[in-house]
Amino acid sequence: MLNYTKEGVRIYLFHENRYTNKGALRTVKLVVYFAAKSKYFPTGVEVSAEDWEQLSTTKKKDLVEKRKVLESTFYKFKAIIDYLLEKNKFSFDNIERELHTKSNKNTLLKKCFEKKIETLESNNQFGTSANYDCALKTILEFDSRKQLDLKHITVDWLKKYERHMLEKNRSYTTIGMYVRDLRAVINEAILSKALDDSYYPFGRGKYEIPSSEGRKLALPLHTIKQIFQYQSLTDPTISKYKDLWLFSYLCNGANFNDILRLKFKNINGNEISFLRGKTINTSKTKKLVVAYLTDEMREIINRIGNSVKLPDNHIFPYLTGNESAKEEYEIIKDVIKRTNKRMDRVSKALEIPKVTTYTARYSYATVLKRSGANIAFISESLGHSDLKTTENYLASFETEEREKNAQLLMAF
Repeated sequence: MLNYTKEGVRIYLFHENRYTNKGALRTVKLVVYFAAKSKYFPTGVEVSAEDWEQLSTTKKKDLVEKRKVLESTFYKFKAIIDYLLEKNKFSFDNIERELHTKSNKNTLLKKCFEKKIETLESNNQFGTSANYDCALKTILEFDSRKQLDLKHITVDWLKKYERHMLEKNRSYTTIGMYVRDLRAVINEAILSKALDDSYYPFGRGKYEIPSSEGRKLALPLHTIKQIFQYQSLTDPTISKYKDLWLFSYLCNGANFNDILRLKFKNINGNEISFLRGKTINTSKTKKLVVAYLTDEMREIINRIGNSVKLPDNHIFPYLTGNESAKEEYEIIKDVIKRTNKRMDRVSKALEIPKVTTYTARYSYATVLKRSGANIAFISESLGHSDLKTTENYLASFETEEREKNAQLLMAF
């Protein structure tokens, strides 16, 4: 039967056949042998001495089933031994610990991701769940093992995954996003005691998640003026989506998930206030965003907003309030897609950098920064939880300013 040796550790199946009665059923155990010591583990299989001799080749149905159980047990132990030797953590106690973990907790990567996705969807976090789903697909494309476990995610594995993604022309921004999803799944497994923290592969001296400043998305004020004044002579739909983009920019850079959910009751005099949807499920303190309702914003509402201005009616006529959370997500996603498509046409017509819905938010923050606004005010306006988040958000602006100021040193 099966036998395996690696780095002085041997595992094999042992049949207790000391008895003379060949027809008597005797237990089969898995033996781990190391440094002149043996430890026996039950397999749950019993066979007679006669059946044991033919077990590896027999076609008898009952014996084939027993052989499958033994093979499964053997390869489970082989995987544990290989893993512990790789980690330089082999011991009989650690074998017991691994067996206990496997029998009580499921750390299969696919199962853990699916559980996370299910939880996110139950919280109506469909955008985040979609990101986790994409991350899972790329991971399984890279490593298609059916028994891929969180314990298999080592520093070396992560480096190979990163190289694989780069070969697929994925950006460091995308790689970082997917690996952070994987890290979150591992953190939850550790928190639930399903996974020992000794398997954590991230951090200083281990694998550090790549980051990228990416392309600067903020638009200068004169470019925003160009967008504001632009009129298409060939595409009448551009005007409506350009208005949505400008409203987002003027409304403290609010993202479309928030502005499309706004209702008339969110307006109070010259202010419009709302809770950031992004923080509702992730922060203990719910951030209330308050924006000044400018004349331009009122004009946009009058042009493309809901004509029936009842308190519970949405300001923009895309959601009715009768949709399921999933349907809401799909509608907003579609409006974002259509807006990005029209704003891309505006970008090309004006010969400016590509404009997306996200550009509105980043431009709002950066225009205020360039105008000398206090960073605490910018942070509050954006609905950030702390100043550090805002500072990171504006980091590329600071890089741009340093570059511009350095140029002044030789501006003879």
